[in-house]
Amino acid sequence: MTRAIDIQFIYRNRIIRYVIIVIIVVVLFALVGGGWYFSGVVESDGLIVENGSGEPRVMITAVGEGTITLQQLPDADTEKNIALSAVWGVTNGSAYGQLGDVVSESDTGVIREYVSLVGELRVGESVSLERTAFPHDPLAAHGLQYEDVVIPAPLGNIGAWHITADSDVWAVLVHGRTSNRETSLKILDDLAELEVHSLTIDYRNDVNAPASESGYYDYGTTEWKDVEAAVQYALDNGADEILLFGYSMGGGIVTNYQLRSDLAGHTIGMFLDAPMLNFGRTIDKGAEERGVPAPITLFAKLFTNMRFGIDWSALDFLSRAEELTVPILLVHSDTDDTVPIETSIEFAAALPSLVEFHTFSDVPHVASWNAYSEEYESLLRRFIERVR
Repeated sequence: MTRAIDIQFIYRNRIIRYVIIVIIVVVLFALVGGGWYFSGVVESDGLIVENGSGEPRVMITAVGEGTITLQQLPDADTEKNIALSAVWGVTNGSAYGQLGDVVSESDTGVIREYVSLVGELRVGESVSLERTAFPHDPLAAHGLQYEDVVIPAPLGNIGAWHITADSDVWAVLVHGRTSNRETSLKILDDLAELEVHSLTIDYRNDVNAPASESGYYDYGTTEWKDVEAAVQYALDNGADEILLFGYSMGGGIVTNYQLRSDLAGHTIGMFLDAPMLNFGRTIDKGAEERGVPAPITLFAKLFTNMRFGIDWSALDFLSRAEELTVPILLVHSDTDDTVPIETSIEFAAALPSLVEFHTFSDVPHVASWNAYSEEYESLLRRFIERVR
């Protein structure tokens, strides 16, 4: 009897051990497989260069006197923007208009205030919503004369818009991932009124710039050299003091420039809008938004390092914040679903005597100006007047 019980006990323990082993194998397989798969998503969605507006599309269902009716297209990620009372651009690629506040909403669409700026948008057209909010160059946007200049850079020539001013203060403006020079159109008139030269640049992997060998975005670890080339161009053409502007990934680029360039001593101030200061934290945010469990994200980042050579520590500019010595105006939306606002909060806390930090509510990534243009521009003007 006792021997039978012992055999049953041993048998039961073996089954338990086998079950535990199977569970461990399944969990490891899920972590490794999920991590490997998501590292591929990091490459396709975060590393591979993607040129284009990347802006959501909507359908025009009616155009009235001072209004336009827009309808969400199936599978288009426009729900947040189409009904958000803010200034947006709307374009079919040639004609351009500007959206204002929401007038009303219904099952058939959203009626918004509307001003036609260039050409005519027609009922039935599929059009892009743009945070740019202005036609696509300084002359069309604000009546500002500008020159398309060519800047020698490490990989080859890059382009830029140069708007002249009666001063030796130059602003170098750097857009974010999948964006372009047009990101800065919203503030170029402010800079002109303040008599600040503006140099709104392309950089490697842009449409009008040389491609990098890898075909990947480097999130500031190489792009800062193109900013350095732009600053050198400004210095060669009469600049003495430099203001740096960076949006999203562009914020990380100019921050790394300020940390690494021999020309950084000319910088008198930095303006950062939702800056990507820690790419790893941005990946964590994206994974969280997709419902990816944290352990899988951890494995994904490990595989991203192994497969694509991503050095996560080199992309952490936040950890070096205390090395910065110039005044910084920092803005970020508290509902940013791309770059976590926590990184900006920590950045400001690390530099309390240098960073002027302002948050804006209920707007998407890099869209604070669109909903709060007067406050945004007022902050910017006061900052420039203070540091110059």
